[in-house]
Amino acid sequence: MSKNLPTSGKLLYAASSAGWAMLDRLVVTWLMFFYVEGAVPLMLPAAFGAILVFGRVIDALADPLVGFWSDNCRSALGRRTPFLLAGGIAYVLAFVALFHPPAPAHGLLNMVYLLILTAAYFFLFTVYVCPYLALMPELVRTAYDRVDLATLRAVFSLLGVAAALVGSGPLISRLGFQGMIWSLAAVGLLLMYLPLFVREKKYAEARPSTLGLRESVATTLRNRAFRIYLAGNATFWFGFNIITLALPFYVTVLLGMPKEAVSAFFAATFGVAFLAFPVVNLLVKKVGHKKVMLASFAQFVVILPLFYFLGQPLFGLEPVAFAYLVLALAGLPLSSLFVLPDAILSSITDLEEDLSGQRREAMYFGTQGLVLKTLLGVSTFTTGLLFQIFGSTVAEPLGVRLTPLVAVLFVLAGGLIFLFYPEKEVRAKEQSSALRAKGTAPL
Repeated sequence: MSKNLPTSGKLLYAASSAGWAMLDRLVVTWLMFFYVEGAVPLMLPAAFGAILVFGRVIDALADPLVGFWSDNCRSALGRRTPFLLAGGIAYVLAFVALFHPPAPAHGLLNMVYLLILTAAYFFLFTVYVCPYLALMPELVRTAYDRVDLATLRAVFSLLGVAAALVGSGPLISRLGFQGMIWSLAAVGLLLMYLPLFVREKKYAEARPSTLGLRESVATTLRNRAFRIYLAGNATFWFGFNIITLALPFYVTVLLGMPKEAVSAFFAATFGVAFLAFPVVNLLVKKVGHKKVMLASFAQFVVILPLFYFLGQPLFGLEPVAFAYLVLALAGLPLSSLFVLPDAILSSITDLEEDLSGQRREAMYFGTQGLVLKTLLGVSTFTTGLLFQIFGSTVAEPLGVRLTPLVAVLFVLAGGLIFLFYPEKEVRAKEQSSALRAKGTAPL
């Protein structure tokens, strides 16, 4: 019989999200700038792009493999703790090494170095994050606790992203680029090791899986609730990724503003999402996962077409004011999509007991990672295709204007798929599993 995770344990677990979200955002924001900008670039842009694609392929393929290893782990520390213990330091070291190339100018040496380090970075990211996410449904077993923990994770993730976007610039000015990397790496490492103070064996009651890799993947995909959730969630993120990629073009092409203004518009969206987290938490507890998810999809279907009119005066508002309003409104439904997927997937993993008689949370998160990362790559290609065919400049902005109309089709499709999500079945199994974990289930 496992014990209930106290609030202190929830905070220690959730705080890790700020660490790895911050470091990953630093890579997204600064790595290309570090290698291709400057009087003497360290790498040609095309070579950098090709290497990053390779890294993302490694990232996607690692998810189910690491999930399988973690589910089958037989360590005395538990199934997840060994990966957090070893993966945390290895991931941070790979992060720092990315920004220490061996040569002062572009050439084969830097290309080989970045190719190896990029593969290591993305693989080690998965080694830590996949077991970390899988630990969530093991530490807390009730729907309310899972929503609370997912909300805390979302809060810390946004704080980590904000620290990367806001804090990196001043640190570069004071400590230099390498000083910024080392100082934030130290903070990230500290945060990533806080979950180790939550003793897995004390709160998580799970035995190692005995399924092979192929059987494990096949059994996971037999879970009907998981298939519906994954299809709906992945389809939504396919569409929303198009909006994320196009945001700098909305600001620079449609609004005619400098690229430095992009962060302010990101702040409008994520700031509203951050403030809406408590509301989402309360709504989910009152009406359930499905209704809040469907309401969020519906809000996006209404809001996203308004992006088409960015740069034009609408509703009596100046273009910039209208853009801030639209992007702030998008933060409301986005808050739900930050919180709910982890909570929903945590509930779905309980159904695995009826399929295989085992608990294999990591494989669910790993399979989701494989599908999401693959589709995000396709989504990125789709966005580039729109820009290439229809234009992405001030003179030819149609490709930029079409992105919200294409995106809303995928968001609508995701919502329609999610209509079939069997919430009653999932919640019933979650409740019975929670009672059994507490030792109060009826015989």
